[in-house]
Amino acid sequence: MVLITVQTRKGWQIMERVGRKKGLLAVIALCIMLMMSGCVSGDDPDFAVREDSTRKSIKEDPANIKYVIYLITMNQASNYWQQIDAGCKKAVKDLGGIDYHWIAPPKTNIAEQRECIDQAVAAGANAILLSAASETDLEDSLEAATAAGVKLIYVDSTALYPATATLATDNVAAGKIAAKTMKAALVEAGILDGVIGVAAGGRGQATTHRDRGFREEMEGSGYIVAPTFDMNGEQQNIKNAVKAHPDFVAFFGSNEQCTWALSSQVYDSGSNQLIIGFDTSDRTLDMMKKGVIYATMQQKPQQMGYGAIKIAVDALSGRFTQNGVVMDMGVSVITRNMI
Repeated sequence: MVLITVQTRKGWQIMERVGRKKGLLAVIALCIMLMMSGCVSGDDPDFAVREDSTRKSIKEDPANIKYVIYLITMNQASNYWQQIDAGCKKAVKDLGGIDYHWIAPPKTNIAEQRECIDQAVAAGANAILLSAASETDLEDSLEAATAAGVKLIYVDSTALYPATATLATDNVAAGKIAAKTMKAALVEAGILDGVIGVAAGGRGQATTHRDRGFREEMEGSGYIVAPTFDMNGEQQNIKNAVKAHPDFVAFFGSNEQCTWALSSQVYDSGSNQLIIGFDTSDRTLDMMKKGVIYATMQQKPQQMGYGAIKIAVDALSGRFTQNGVVMDMGVSVITRNMI
């Protein structure tokens, strides 16, 4: 038998259980439909066909389950979230006794992330590991979660609402490291002045703080940092900004998807603007090999996921009694000559 699932804005929908032959024909027909509709592309899709493995709990004997833990990320589109999920899964395997789920909106959407939090609480979550899509707009759902006894742990991106612990990159410091790398790269290229563009995910996200750190470090450098252009869930917004500014000497992409949008547009246009990016997805590394991206900031998403599961279990069992603990995971600079 073949189980066909489709990821929509409302989540995964089971279309039908069919025989193997009919199932293969159905999958082929569905793929053709997606290609014709323009949904199979390098950009973030509204929906996609893939295995449901990231949305299912890891198989565990119900008798051994002690805790239900949910990872809720900003979206499902980024390889970065998949790496956090991989770290969580390794911890779940090592520790045992955990019913683990990863859920997220298909694209970054604050209202839909609130629904994910509410869904996890309704499903009996004991702990939620959250990468917040907004610092301020999730508070009602987070209050309801903690009122229900749910332990809250932030991974990668925080809200202002208090949590048991935060495992994340110091984003202001990371932005400053990116700026130092940018300045060195521009001098190496013989570019001693000019305008630099900054691409961010959107207001109220971690990229806001990276933006701030970048700008603080660039002050007095002789370069002009232009007003930030936000992706707001649509990579085309970044591509359009690059098209509109062929005079910019360089760009800073403050997350994985911004970096991809910048580099793909620069590559397609054949320009030679310098790019400093964030994160190390396969497509980012590929653009580094092609010489499009000079350097990228490497975070530690798998360590974040693993550590967050461990802290959640320790907090639920009473071994971790602190609140508001912040752990800076740090970044490393990866340059194209290292690839």
